[in-house]
Amino acid sequence: MRKILTIIGISIIVIVATATGLLIWAYKEEQENKRIDAEAVTLKEDLTIEFGKKAKVSDFIQNLNGTLIDDYQIDTEVLGNILVSFDYINIKNKKRTATFEINTVDLTAPKIFSGNSYTVQKGYTKNLTDVLLSGDDIDDNPTRKIIGEYDFNTVGSYNLTYVVTDSSGNEAKRDFVLNVTNPQKSSTVKTPKEPNYLDDILANYKTEKTKIGIDVSKWQGEIEWEKVKNAGVEFVIIRMGYQTDYDGDYVIDPYFIQNIEGAKAAGLPVGIYFYSYAKNIIQAKEQAEWVKENLKNYEIDLPIAFDWESWNSFNTTGMSFYTINKVADVFLDTLVDSGYKGMLYGSKNYLEKIWYPTSHETWLAHYTSKTNYEDEYTIWQMSDTGRVDGINTNVDIDIMYLEK
Repeated sequence: MRKILTIIGISIIVIVATATGLLIWAYKEEQENKRIDAEAVTLKEDLTIEFGKKAKVSDFIQNLNGTLIDDYQIDTEVLGNILVSFDYINIKNKKRTATFEINTVDLTAPKIFSGNSYTVQKGYTKNLTDVLLSGDDIDDNPTRKIIGEYDFNTVGSYNLTYVVTDSSGNEAKRDFVLNVTNPQKSSTVKTPKEPNYLDDILANYKTEKTKIGIDVSKWQGEIEWEKVKNAGVEFVIIRMGYQTDYDGDYVIDPYFIQNIEGAKAAGLPVGIYFYSYAKNIIQAKEQAEWVKENLKNYEIDLPIAFDWESWNSFNTTGMSFYTINKVADVFLDTLVDSGYKGMLYGSKNYLEKIWYPTSHETWLAHYTSKTNYEDEYTIWQMSDTGRVDGINTNVDIDIMYLEK
């Protein structure tokens, strides 16, 4: 009996000792794993980044004892604190998750595009902060103010300062002179621009790598498309419709149907454009869907262009430069997702100052014999005084580059 009890006692001691050993081992293993995890990731001291700047997870990691599973692009188009989570394999081949916070900041001052002087007639009633073009890269509603005294009802020159401040405290200033003059009857007769005849355009710009085209709307009236084609026009971009004003209705161009049917019957490749007053991405998507719905009975060969030109009232739209570019992207992306090609229309001035580089094609407007615009573009609208057989009015002339 004693022998049996001794064996049982020894067995209990062995079991307890083994269990204790296992617990100690598990505890040490747990502590070691915690130490490994705690030392696995060392972050950089500076976790701030400018709004919109491209960055990956690894850009904020000083050292990683392991292997990063997905070094993904972080969305930095949110101002303020952003929580970043990532997975990695540690030195013991275990998958782990770590998190850290970055802070996106706005370090860019607003922009003021007005000149050094501005002239109005006595009795002017508009708000100067609405008409002197300015804006911010991120803030949709920066604070705009005029410093100095002036009186629209008193003729004279006023030395003023235009100040624009964004929500991050960045500030832009511009000194300018406001000239208030007596109302005068305009006696100046504008000299008509020299017409650009299609034959001259063809002689100077037609090559194996270019096509010569036009863009039209209701302003060209009735068009004889066979004559247009026979004159040497090789493509056409037709205004499909337009928005009547901010928050206004969407309207089909009254000549759209006969223009697209006439151009296609003549064998001309066709693209279209929509003139927009969109103030946000919701309206931009809605307008793109409207274009798709009204285009469903037609096949087009060239891109659909987004045309936004209301810069004289941009200050009142509640848009930053970021927002207006997003508006264009949403409009064009919506159409691209449905199988169309997208194209951004813009003048050289605003393509350089406000529009961002785009993944879509660019339609450059610059009325000159030789453009000095340096970025990429597919079509160049080089004149608004084109004369083409089959059209009784001036028409825009466009050059399409098959290769750049």
